[in-house]
Amino acid sequence: MSSPLHILYAWDRQLPTTATDAEQATSTLAALSRRGVQVTLLIPRGLDEAGMSAHEICRHYKVDGEFRVEHVATPLVSRIALRKAWFSAYAATGKLPAHDVVYTRNSATFLALSGRGARVVYDTHRAWPDHLPPLKPLFKWAMTRPSFVGAVFHSDYARKAYERLGIAPERLATMRNGFDPARFSSALTPAAARAALDLPRDRKLVVYTGHISALKGLGSVLALAAHNRDALFLLVGSEGDGSVERAAQKHDNVRVLPWQPYDVAAQYMVSADVLLLPPSAVGLKVAGHTVLPMKLYGYLAAGRAVLAPATPDVAELLVDGDNAVLVPPADLDAAARALEALLADDPRRARLAARARETGKELTWDARAEKLEAFIRARLRL
Repeated sequence: MSSPLHILYAWDRQLPTTATDAEQATSTLAALSRRGVQVTLLIPRGLDEAGMSAHEICRHYKVDGEFRVEHVATPLVSRIALRKAWFSAYAATGKLPAHDVVYTRNSATFLALSGRGARVVYDTHRAWPDHLPPLKPLFKWAMTRPSFVGAVFHSDYARKAYERLGIAPERLATMRNGFDPARFSSALTPAAARAALDLPRDRKLVVYTGHISALKGLGSVLALAAHNRDALFLLVGSEGDGSVERAAQKHDNVRVLPWQPYDVAAQYMVSADVLLLPPSAVGLKVAGHTVLPMKLYGYLAAGRAVLAPATPDVAELLVDGDNAVLVPPADLDAAARALEALLADDPRRARLAARARETGKELTWDARAEKLEAFIRARLRL
């Protein structure tokens, strides 16, 4: 029988937040804990705040797990740059709770831990060496130190950026993100979802879920709405009055809806005739962070037809004509025509939806946690 594995999950994010990495982090640590891994979450809190407890985190993010939470009292905690600097400096002191390995998705914390020779696993979706080449020497230094346990990436696209630095392949692993099956029960049908959300039953629905930002390529979605005026476009995830929200007011077939709890967002996904990843490369090439976006796993689990850009990261999971329709990311006319044809072809959408669900069925958080634990144990030789 293997000995218990104790992971210290060091994360410089103040909770609660609607940021996508919060869903990824809380789902990951909860799934690890369900496997019997002892997980301690280390997060910052304000000097005059109690900080969220494990119970409050589980309730807020609707995850099921048993883990501990410890807080780092942090001055000016709402200032992102200062919070990150304080947290990484704290990690570098070595005054951390007991653990076998530190797990982090924060690059500053990863580099600080590497500097003091801590055993660390780095989890990232970012291809930093490609996006910010001046960082190459730092990451190569950290990932060639004897104390470096390994790194897990959300895509082959990201992993290969670090392989090109000359990092030993056995220290690098692709582990895609996942979804929670409980949010996509068999009772959640498109008709039931539309009824619950008070959406029209007889109009084609095109749905995007996630943060509403021009950096997510949402301008391309508005262009599709202008071409496909008979369809109703739902953009679910607004948290303010930004440029996309203002531009959407010019389209009478676009509704911008506020950020929704994860189970409600799942209902919007299931209600759709077509689920959209914006047909743009802005997030991947310019922002540098939208790599195999988290929403895609929910889209697959929802079992609906998906239209997405043919970017190298997305193409790792989606195959044009098999489980999705892929379009050139810079050709809005082609994307508009593809969407129009897809909306007009019910049998084709049904075939794509069935294949999408089949593609996603094994991409759960529990499946990821099993691979993650095995990788860490193999690297630590536990």
